[in-house]
Amino acid sequence: MKIPPFRERTVLVTGASSGIGRAAARAFAAAGANVVLAARRESALQDAAREVEALGVRALPVPCDVTRAEDVERLLRETDAAFGGLDLLVNNAGIGLYGPLEAISEAQLREVFEVNVFALWRVTRAALPLLRRRKGAQVMNVSSVLGHRGLPLLGGYCASKAAVNAMTESLRTELASEGIRVLLVSPGLTESEFREHRRNAEGWAQDAIPLRAMPAEAVAQAMLRAALRGRRDTVLTLPGRAMVLANRFVPGLFDLVARRTANPRKKSS
Repeated sequence: MKIPPFRERTVLVTGASSGIGRAAARAFAAAGANVVLAARRESALQDAAREVEALGVRALPVPCDVTRAEDVERLLRETDAAFGGLDLLVNNAGIGLYGPLEAISEAQLREVFEVNVFALWRVTRAALPLLRRRKGAQVMNVSSVLGHRGLPLLGGYCASKAAVNAMTESLRTELASEGIRVLLVSPGLTESEFREHRRNAEGWAQDAIPLRAMPAEAVAQAMLRAALRGRRDTVLTLPGRAMVLANRFVPGLFDLVARRTANPRKKSS
């Protein structure tokens, strides 16, 4: 019988009640991992935990607002008490923001950075003592293709994910001597509740995007492969990879393309 690659390992996933986080919890559970699930919505979190347990591993659902230091401290205490360490931290929790930079509010921008950047730092810092107990431990930060290139009407969100990318690079070199690998996964357009929970500048709402979205389950499988192979950077979806490459090699041309992706005068009714 083939041994599951994550058997007897412990994985913590933030934002685990829906979308990519919930799919990732199932993917790592199917690979044999015990999973700690953290999210704010307790009912959905319990449902996700039952899905994990149905795969024959242990699930620890912990209601947690990653923007609150006391919640994060409790999350890691419960993880330590249940499993005595941590093999993989998946920093997945995040929110979006839509609208031109002049229209988004300071409060909205601060909220997005609090969830996407400060919470990632907060959870990672709290998890490091547990990660240091396990040989080959990893941190996986979930960014976005928009962290590699800013697009009109998404500047606040893009800026937060660019900060995630830079923080990942710094953390990777800081922890390398301890044997902790830091991975970055950048999904493109994904089927999830992300758009429904996104913040919008007053009077602005994005129309449906005429691109095929990647299933959350496919993103989760890519995350699993990245962890198994220790792949430092994973950029997902063909349009996403094309955008990153075009911005790297022909940035001026891509500026023209980006201008056509949004009409800054168009507002929702």
